Amino acid sequence: MKAKWLPLAAGVALAAGSVAASAVDFHGYFRAGTNLAFSGGNAYCLGTGADGHKVGRLGDECDTYAEIALSQDVYNKANTKFDVHTLVAYGTTEGTVDKQGNGWQGIGGNGPWGGQRESIRELWSGYTPAEGYTIWAGKRFYQRKDIHILDFYYLNNSGYGTGIENIDVGLGNVSLAVIKWANDNGAGDDDVWRNVYKLDARWNGIPVGFGTLDASVIYALPYISDHQRDIYDGDRRGNQADSGVLLTLDHSSSVNTDSLSLMNKFIFQFGTNGFGYVGAFKNHAGDNYTPDFGVQGIRLIDWGTLDMGNFGLGYSLLWGHLNSQNKHQNRSAAWTYTRSGWEYSIVLRPEYKWTEFTRTTLEVGYSQMKTTGWVVDPTIHAGKDPEVHKVTLAQQFTPGKGFWSRPAIRFYVSYIGGDQFGDSWNPGYKNHNKDRHNFQYTIGSQVEAWW
Repeated sequence: MKAKWLPLAAGVALAAGSVAASAVDFHGYFRAGTNLAFSGGNAYCLGTGADGHKVGRLGDECDTYAEIALSQDVYNKANTKFDVHTLVAYGTTEGTVDKQGNGWQGIGGNGPWGGQRESIRELWSGYTPAEGYTIWAGKRFYQRKDIHILDFYYLNNSGYGTGIENIDVGLGNVSLAVIKWANDNGAGDDDVWRNVYKLDARWNGIPVGFGTLDASVIYALPYISDHQRDIYDGDRRGNQADSGVLLTLDHSSSVNTDSLSLMNKFIFQFGTNGFGYVGAFKNHAGDNYTPDFGVQGIRLIDWGTLDMGNFGLGYSLLWGHLNSQNKHQNRSAAWTYTRSGWEYSIVLRPEYKWTEFTRTTLEVGYSQMKTTGWVVDPTIHAGKDPEVHKVTLAQQFTPGKGFWSRPAIRFYVSYIGGDQFGDSWNPGYKNHNKDRHNFQYTIGSQVEAWW
């Protein structure tokens, strides 16, 4: 009996191997590096992979992160295709200090040798008929939009869901999806497990003269049971069920000649209630739906890249305003900022390319936010609007002159300082740790790659 199974097993293995060798699409991303603070001890970063980097990510990334993606067409015949997509991710513990450990890191646990964070981030399949649209279901990164030099996703409605995308309507294409968001409100109790269903409608590639316009509307509909309302009567964070809207208009334009490549995006965003956080520097808009109510936020962004001969430039300008209507007077009453006011960020990354493979890059960033009694302690900051600034100089080695050429092996020296830098839980706010410097000089190395 044992011998009879051997030919069958060998045939299956050979068949699987031949399919994988000819059809698997392998791609991914990673960043890893090390740094040294001139003052000794740990080096700290203002931004994280979760929060974004308001004064630029160059020289301000303390974490290690990687994504490995495998996709395959399992059927492709007569203009009809079925495909499957997977993506797994790994990252060191989130925070302003990277607990990297040594050479070996396992999977699971929180210590530097215990592994840190791991996740299956995509598991989805698509069906694409001859008409060109795709019907999909599963868990996926859904039409994300980001500012790379900030590691900032200004639109990211990703997660479990289903939809139909890329329906050709003559003037661009339309996509419709329903994506679920769930949060246990920090209690770890099924009674407060809060499900929100987000209805996502997008019309992309609309020609508007010079460039194209992408328009999206996400409507969030919380589903809270009567039981949840009853047991948390009066707790607006436990039983809040107000719906909210996130509107995004994204204009793209470009110029490409033999000597010039210019890309620019201008974005307008407006969010209400659980999407109101777009009025502040909050990452992954459209992903989280916070238990906020009576809140509105507005955000304007302009960002882009330039390649012109040996000169390159990346830039980002961001301004937001959050209006909480004075309904949030303490931290326990709101998920996002308990304040009303503005916030802005300016980041420039010019670089000179000495050869096809070497370049020198400078990144400068500045950010400031409106002072309120809760955000800033007047006894420490004298009532001024808190700010943060950063300057980083890097020597990079890349396979080509383009701004997006990767992998990039870089060596850098960096300075960061200001009222928003240095606090142990939230830079520059009331619980300011006077024993920690509000500035830092660092040197470091890093590799960043995608393929």
